[in-house]
Formats: sequence, C-alpha cells, structure tokens
Amino acid sequence: MGLVASFLSAFFSSSKDLVSKRLAHRLDGTVSTFASFFFALPFYLVLLGGLFLWLGRPDEMPRAFLTLVFLRSVTDVFAEGMKMHAFRHGDISVVSSFFAMSPLFLLVLSPLITGDRVSPWEAVAVLLVVGGSLVLMYRPSHADWHKQRKGILLALTASVFFALNSCFDRLAVIGGDRVFTPVVAGFTMTLLSAVLILPFALWRPGGVSSMRRHWRGLSVRGFFEVAFMVGKLSASQYLTPPEVVSILRLSLVLSIIGGRVFFKEADFARRLLAGVFILAGVWIISWMHL
Repeated sequence: MGLVASFLSAFFSSSKDLVSKRLAHRLDGTVSTFASFFFALPFYLVLLGGLFLWLGRPDEMPRAFLTLVFLRSVTDVFAEGMKMHAFRHGDISVVSSFFAMSPLFLLVLSPLITGDRVSPWEAVAVLLVVGGSLVLMYRPSHADWHKQRKGILLALTASVFFALNSCFDRLAVIGGDRVFTPVVAGFTMTLLSAVLILPFALWRPGGVSSMRRHWRGLSVRGFFEVAFMVGKLSASQYLTPPEVVSILRLSLVLSIIGGRVFFKEADFARRLLAGVFILAGVWIISWMHL
C-alpha cells in the first residue's frame, strides 16, 4: 500500500507542478501559494463528507496531532512559498531537480525527528535519486544556468522545508486510522497553512482579482494538491520519510517530459537521462518492500 500510494502521489505531484508552472507568470508567488491551499479546501470537504457517510466517526487521532499539524503547516508555508517563487525564476525541470535534494536532507533529519533507521540500501537509493539527477543537471557553462540562479537557490531552500514537513507528516499519521487520518491531517494542515499566509496574500495588489480570473486553473491545481497530499500521507503510514520522498521524485521524470511537451524546455535528452538514475533509486526502494 505504501508503494502504491507513493506512485500515485508522484503522478499527482507532477500534475500539480505543471499547472503551477502554467500559472506562475499570471499570479504573484505569494498569492499563488495561498491559492494552492485555499482552492484545495473544497475538495477536502467533499472527501471528508463522503468518508463520514461511508465510515462514520474516525478513531482517535495520533498523540500530539494538533502540535504536529501546526509544525507541518508552518514549514509547508515556507516550502510552498519558495517553490512558487522558484517557478517564476527557472525552468520547471531545473527547479524540480533541486527540490529533489530533500531526500538527502532526510537522511539526517528523519532519524533525529521520527526515529526511523536508515538502512545502507536506503541510503544508496537516496544518493542515486539525488546525486544522479544533480550531476546530470549541473551545467554552469550553459547560458540559461546563470539566468536561473535565483530559482535554484529558492528551490534548494524549499527542499529543506519539504524535508522537515515530511518528518512531521510521518509523525502526524502514525498510529491513526488508516483511511481517515491522512485525509483529516491533510485538511487540517491545508486549512492552517491558508490561514497563516492569508494576511500576506491580501496585501498583494490585485491578488483577489487575479484568483478570480484564474479560478479554473487554480481549482484544477487544488484537486491535484488534495490527491497528492492524501497519497503522500497514506504512504507515510507504511514507509519512512526518505523512502516516500525518494519515490515522489518520480514526479521529476514526469515534469521533465511535461516541461518539454507543454513549455518546449530545452536540454531534454540530458534531463531525461537524470530520470534514469531516479528510476534506479526508486527500483531499489521498491525491491526492498516486495
């Protein structure tokens, strides 16, 4: 179940990023970040309503659930904010590659925060996912590389916050109801994140009107956000944070292809070769659990 949930989450993550890239030059980064949370809430409400009708009241949530949700929401605001701004300053396949560094940070953070042990094979898989893609993507002599430095720096910083919120994801869902807990946790985290960033989004000139103009695209992204988050939280009940996030890097392969198809991004062959290393790392993790 953990592998299936991770694979589905990777697909929806890539879909969400492609929509975000399309919206990046039409919305301010802060407004786009708020919208990514706000437009997901209606889908969460529909999903929660369906679960209540189907299963009734959920079991108790894990201990310290609200504290973990708060910590996760704070780190998510920083991560998503930097991510949206990164998309404005770099190609989707380039900045997505630097988001891929979060599994590397998790090799250190996960044992300290969640207590999960990191096996040697797991470390090898993470190094393949992270190191392989970065080595193949690194082209400082390329003219476009220098133009994207700001996007790369933002993406790198965002990956640290993504690593932290993956640890809080794991702690928030362990021991809870297998079906309800991921949905309740995702909804609560998303609602709190929207509340935290709302004052900053309202200060942006034309923020509300731009969300009205692009509500269709934002709604599509909101759907993908819910599907991605529920899948990730479900996977976190079965797999460690480095394993979950490494498998989610499959979204990079899809983003590379999508960046070429939808945005005509260059250097496709080199970037796709990076995906081979990611697939090798994901295969090792899958082999460990089969």
